[in-house]
Amino acid sequence: MTRADGLMRAGFFQSTIVRLTLALVIAQVAALALGLTIIHRFTQATIIDDARIAAEVARDDFAETQRQQGPEALVQAIRDRLTRRDDRNFVVLLKAPDGTRVVGNLSQWPATVSDHEAWREIRLFRQDAAEAEPIGLITTPLPGGYALLTGEVLEAQVQLARASQAAFLFALAVGITIAGIVAAFVAWLLGRRIDVFSRAASAIVSGRLDARVERDRTGDAFDRLGVSINAMLDRIETLVGELRMLTDSMAHDLRSPVARMKAKLEQALGRARDPETTAALAGAIDEADSLHRLLDTALEISRAEAGIGRDQFTRFALAPLLEDMAEVYGPLAEDEGFAIAVTAPVDLDVVAHREMLVRALSNLIDNALKYAAGGTQIRLTAVREAGDAIDLAVIDDGPGIPSDRIAEAARRFVRLDPARGGSGAGLGLSLVETIAHMHGGRMTIAPAEPHGTVVTLRLPVIAPAA
Repeated sequence: MTRADGLMRAGFFQSTIVRLTLALVIAQVAALALGLTIIHRFTQATIIDDARIAAEVARDDFAETQRQQGPEALVQAIRDRLTRRDDRNFVVLLKAPDGTRVVGNLSQWPATVSDHEAWREIRLFRQDAAEAEPIGLITTPLPGGYALLTGEVLEAQVQLARASQAAFLFALAVGITIAGIVAAFVAWLLGRRIDVFSRAASAIVSGRLDARVERDRTGDAFDRLGVSINAMLDRIETLVGELRMLTDSMAHDLRSPVARMKAKLEQALGRARDPETTAALAGAIDEADSLHRLLDTALEISRAEAGIGRDQFTRFALAPLLEDMAEVYGPLAEDEGFAIAVTAPVDLDVVAHREMLVRALSNLIDNALKYAAGGTQIRLTAVREAGDAIDLAVIDDGPGIPSDRIAEAARRFVRLDPARGGSGAGLGLSLVETIAHMHGGRMTIAPAEPHGTVVTLRLPVIAPAA
């Protein structure tokens, strides 16, 4: 078994539904086994009790005959019973005071049986019998030194016990089968109901805030939970929409004042003659450019989160796109001491928003050029993964991001230091993550081997509905 198979098996048994199903099967089988065991034991005990009672009744009758009429009458009573009795399973033996056999259908007193046996099961040979038989017997001493053995052959009881045991095993097997079928149905039903919530959650994660839990109108606990979750999602969508509208409006409205401010600063720079004033104005213009880029990025994030542009998804090959990116960034990468390499199958297509995907890759390459100081190579890779997904990755061999700070990297307005530096507002990776969600995928950041950073966009082969 491979390690992947082991992990899959471990994950299978870690599933809550699987555990509930197994618990249900075990509980049903345990209850059935307990009930059948009680019935089996009770039946077996009843069968043996009937034989024991018959032996006790015969003993009491013979003892009373001897007490009232003497040993001779007892011998005659035993002979009469052996002659007239229709029950061929009856066993009796009278032993004389000297230990010899007086009368009965056993050839001799069993060596291992005492004169005071309350109830004992043993295999003995009856007279004229070809093989030993299972016999349940009791013994009791009589006045005058005699000893009496009475009992029943248990062959019929043993056969009935075997039949009872076979019925027990058959019923248990049928019960396990039914329990397994019922548990599998319950697991399927639970999984089907939970999948409704999972699909809604996945849609929300991919940026479709209008997704809702599908209701079945049964009014049960799952349906009521769906109502509550949908109400919560309605409220979240309203709040997010209002916040998005506010940020979008602010970013949009601020672009004009920033553009006018930059224009005035440039006019002032053209008239300035003092070196210090010129430097100050040039710095202010750079800050205005940074603010303008920040506002543009904020607008792009807001529009991507709103799903604007999904109607522009097209099918195209990834290899030519990555080759174009490498060609565009090649000269700049060489100036920074990097070489850009592309690895992608020529027949690998994706359905996506080409411009948004280019923007995401541009941000990742820019980050690698800025923050992978000391590295020499940036790799652009695309590979088809199992489960109809495509992994699009940008890999550098720089110092990488500390593992304990990877989770912070994609947060908005967060700049990691010293792994990150230079200008920027900390929105680049946030925009990349939003573009991934827009395509129904996700972004992951991980260390590269032996050092560096891998940023992967996992995109579905089939684009999400607009």
